[in-house]
Amino acid sequence: MGALKGFQLSEQFFDRGYEVFDDLLPADHCAALARKLRAAMEKDCITVDNDGVHIKTRNGQVLIAELPEIEQLYREVHAHLAAGIAHLLMLDDLPVAISANYLRRDQGHSFRYHFDRNEYTAVLYLTDSPDLPLCIHPKIRTDPALGESAWQYEKDARVPVRIDPSPGRLVCFHARTSLHGVISNPDATSTTDRISLQFGFDTRRRSFDDQPYYGRATAAPASADAQKGRS
Repeated sequence: MGALKGFQLSEQFFDRGYEVFDDLLPADHCAALARKLRAAMEKDCITVDNDGVHIKTRNGQVLIAELPEIEQLYREVHAHLAAGIAHLLMLDDLPVAISANYLRRDQGHSFRYHFDRNEYTAVLYLTDSPDLPLCIHPKIRTDPALGESAWQYEKDARVPVRIDPSPGRLVCFHARTSLHGVISNPDATSTTDRISLQFGFDTRRRSFDDQPYYGRATAAPASADAQKGRS
């Protein structure tokens, strides 16, 4: 039996562009995994501080070598999502498929608005961090992998969906069409760490070698250092 509680996408997911599930992992499991990740990332991680991205991150290739249970979580999330998304694939490219992010508000961490290069992203939160919420403008454009992208509306005309991290909460969204970022509240006083796992999926085999990890709202290329992070 897997560690993750069962869940299923609703029909609203495809119209709305995102869905949130709570309490998929017990609180003690989240706390234990968060402690392991915090210790591992304090010892060895990629620090990105460039182009509006201020995070500590680790990619899947390094993560699962030290914490193999994370690969099992990736497989479990895939199994549940694949029940609702036809032809959903786990990614062979582990740095794209799996990552861990560690953000601290007291160190000015945040992650500017961007798009992911995979089709779907699921974020599993391991800690409470209401001062570093995920903000999403869902399905703001058509998928550029299907041809020239068409914008549906201007992001400034809409209030973003705000999703506060909490232990065991998972959010799944259309990653190439939904503008999203971790936007810090400048007036907040909390110093809670934000520790999360990111899982990427696609519906067709493709190479990510020549694509940045995330994209701007414009066509401007991301810098080499900033390309190492994901939200």
